[in-house]
Amino acid sequence: MKYTYITVIGLILFLAGTLQASEQRGALVLSKIPIYEFEDAQEIGCSALYDVKQGRDVADMREFRNFQCQGRYEMTLRGEKGRTVTLYAQFNFGKRSGFLVVRKTDDRLIWIHDLENLPAGRWTTIPASRQTGSYEAFYREASGFDQNIASVKWGQWWQGDAPK
Repeated sequence: MKYTYITVIGLILFLAGTLQASEQRGALVLSKIPIYEFEDAQEIGCSALYDVKQGRDVADMREFRNFQCQGRYEMTLRGEKGRTVTLYAQFNFGKRSGFLVVRKTDDRLIWIHDLENLPAGRWTTIPASRQTGSYEAFYREASGFDQNIASVKWGQWWQGDAPK
């Protein structure tokens, strides 16, 4: 009986810690995945998540321990409809190396696996599916954009309809 009691208490504490940890994830989570499907991120030591809290602009992502790893980024974005974030492939929000603006159009979590699989130079609406909520995206194309994310900015920073 004593061991059952200790086991139940241990299980409760473990589950409480796990739930709390999942609630502490940032509004934006970037992960670096292998460039090629046959590579294993765990094997090459590049498996980690980079959390960005809502409203915390990041001018330089070199603090991310896997920043130097070879790979491409994917992202999830949580929060309310209208939440907007821009990923830049240059430090200090530079636009010359490409950027991606994502604006949520519902309250569901969105997941973008392929950051470069969007039409360039115009707003695109992505409808909700089983895997992701709906969102709008504006992609300024650049070679290797999804491998070189270097800064993150929250909110609308441009004037008019389209970012320049």
